[in-house]
Amino acid sequence: MNQRASIDQLQAGPMAELQRLARFICGRDVPASALVDDDALAGYLPPGASAEQKAALADLAHSARAQEALRHNLARSNSFLAGFAEHAPAPLWIRDASGDYVMGNSLHHRASPGPENPDVTKTMETTADGKRHWLVHKFPINVNGESFTGGSAIDVTTEVEKERALIRHDNFYVLLSRLSALIPRSRTLEQLCLDACRLTAHQAGLDCAAISYKTETGALQLFASASREGQERHWKPGEEAPAWMANDLALHVLATGRVQSGSRKGHDIASCMAVPLFVNNQAWGVATLYSRREQHFDAFYRERAGELSNELSYGIERLVNAQEMHRLARTNVLSGLPSRLQFEEEIAALAASDARGTVLLLNINRFDEISSAYGNAAAVGLMRTIAQRLRSVVADCMLLAHVGVGRFAVFLPAHGPQTAAEFIQETAVPMLQGAYQVKEHKIWCTINAGAAALPDDGTTADELLVKAWDALAAARDLDLRFGQYDRAADRVVARQISLEVELREALERQEFVNFYQPKIDLCTGKLTGAEALVRWRHPQRGLIPPSEFVPALERTGLVIAVGRQVMQRAMQDWRSWHDAGLLPPQIAVNVAPAQFRCDSLFSDIEHALQTAGADNQPLSIEITESSLVSDHDRVVEILSKVRALQVPVAIDDFGTGYSSLSYLVSLPVDVMKIDRSFVTRMTHDAGYMGLVSTVVSLAHNLHLKVVAEGIETEEEANLLKLLRCEQGQGYLYGHPVPAEEFAALLETA
Repeated sequence: MNQRASIDQLQAGPMAELQRLARFICGRDVPASALVDDDALAGYLPPGASAEQKAALADLAHSARAQEALRHNLARSNSFLAGFAEHAPAPLWIRDASGDYVMGNSLHHRASPGPENPDVTKTMETTADGKRHWLVHKFPINVNGESFTGGSAIDVTTEVEKERALIRHDNFYVLLSRLSALIPRSRTLEQLCLDACRLTAHQAGLDCAAISYKTETGALQLFASASREGQERHWKPGEEAPAWMANDLALHVLATGRVQSGSRKGHDIASCMAVPLFVNNQAWGVATLYSRREQHFDAFYRERAGELSNELSYGIERLVNAQEMHRLARTNVLSGLPSRLQFEEEIAALAASDARGTVLLLNINRFDEISSAYGNAAAVGLMRTIAQRLRSVVADCMLLAHVGVGRFAVFLPAHGPQTAAEFIQETAVPMLQGAYQVKEHKIWCTINAGAAALPDDGTTADELLVKAWDALAAARDLDLRFGQYDRAADRVVARQISLEVELREALERQEFVNFYQPKIDLCTGKLTGAEALVRWRHPQRGLIPPSEFVPALERTGLVIAVGRQVMQRAMQDWRSWHDAGLLPPQIAVNVAPAQFRCDSLFSDIEHALQTAGADNQPLSIEITESSLVSDHDRVVEILSKVRALQVPVAIDDFGTGYSSLSYLVSLPVDVMKIDRSFVTRMTHDAGYMGLVSTVVSLAHNLHLKVVAEGIETEEEANLLKLLRCEQGQGYLYGHPVPAEEFAALLETA
């Protein structure tokens, strides 16, 4: 912009008018420079000028000097304005009504802003009351060698307030996001509350935070607190809250469920805000925020306090519910005693610390029958009464738990006041055994107890309770109130379990084989029959006698499959001997009680007979008396069907079972076998001699044949002949032998 040209144009008009007036007075042209100089101007007056001309010319000179001064001042002002405009840090310009630029500084004419002038300073200035904010620029100005300072101020009050609100908004939601991230990581309520207080206390503008919970009496108990200075702690029940705690405000919030804020005059803490916390829609406690700034908790905080309440309440509710689930899982809901799960955890902790002691299992006898007879409500009432009595006598050093229906467990430490036997005999039985009045019912209870030692009998509650139950069951079988676990018996059980596994594998591998013991006609001495006896040919131990494994077969039910296999193989061997041109006798096969009751017995017998393929009765079966003492009609039906297949039936080991004579008379059987225990004793005991004679006579009167077992001496054989016993078997005539060796006996018979 050409500021000098503009000034000259502004001055050209008035100065030309003064020159015209001077020419009129002096009669000739007067230069503009002479107008401002009195002496020079006097030289232009004509000779003999009048006083009026001189006065007029003097006024003209005065006007010219005034005009020159005005021009000079105008030029100076324009120089200042030009310097201000050129040094301003922002573009400045003026446009006329048509939109054309009248003036503008150099920044206005640049296509893009250049680097900021390093001499320019920018500051924020605030009024004393803090209500107005200004953005101030200061910059140097040089006008004709003189130094000046320019400046501009912009009112940014609204922008500052918006920025501060945005920062506070961001800080608040950063706090919420950190609380959200904290919640899933917290494993305990104490950890969550303390960490939440710590995060909140370090929020901009805040100085400390606290969380309190409502006690059972409705009072507030401080739970956790933290300050900006790093003072943080958990508070134990009963500890007095610090003086800065706004307890009245927190109680009001707890009662109303609404956010409240207030001042704290007389304290370092100037203001506070209390936020209610809820668990399962019930008031749980209060979170209190404190600041050293007065009236810090304005509408902004009050409007967002609900979000803070929701976030903290969610985290606390999650952990409170988890604690309640943990408590319920470890508490028996009927009796209120610790549950089996709790007992297991406590025993595990004791075992880990190398503690020693005894686990007692107390069983209320016939509890199921009591429940059925008097109803579930009475049974529950009885259980709670028993639990209360036990709780009253269990010392602090002991553990008590409700581990099952009608069953309670007690742990007695090794150095406790009583041994297990003393506790049962002196405390438990006198206290628990007897009459109970439950509502309108009078119930009589008895107990049994078993004990197992930690760690000798086990290191887990499950092991110890199982073994205590084994001891209890063994004691009850002996009509005793208390039993201590017997580790030797446990080893026997372990061997039985191991044996059961081996027997199943042996059955799959067909390791069971048939041995045959001859039956002799006592009158002629000729071979008249054979009994098939099972043996186990173990791959490592060799031949195993039946006494070691047959009880296990009967206990596991495997005797049905093994018995079917023995019967089928006996008929295969009979057929093999027959095809070899020998004269095989009838083979007797033992049928266990489980086989006798099994529906497949008839099909097993039919299949075996088809295998033998002969019509001269190759098979007979022997049944013990214990198989015949069940339902009489069904036993008769089964035996009748077996005999219809032309398979004779023998009562094995007669005299050792439970059959009555009246029961025996009606049974469709063919043979009676005298047990070897009678045969062995009859030679030196007249009572047994008379017993054998009676059995033989009874059998003959019932039209039954008699077979004596276990004959080992000629004396026994001769006595049996005299008693008219038809057949005999025993070591005197031959040991049980494999099928190949029995075939050799047939060849020489």
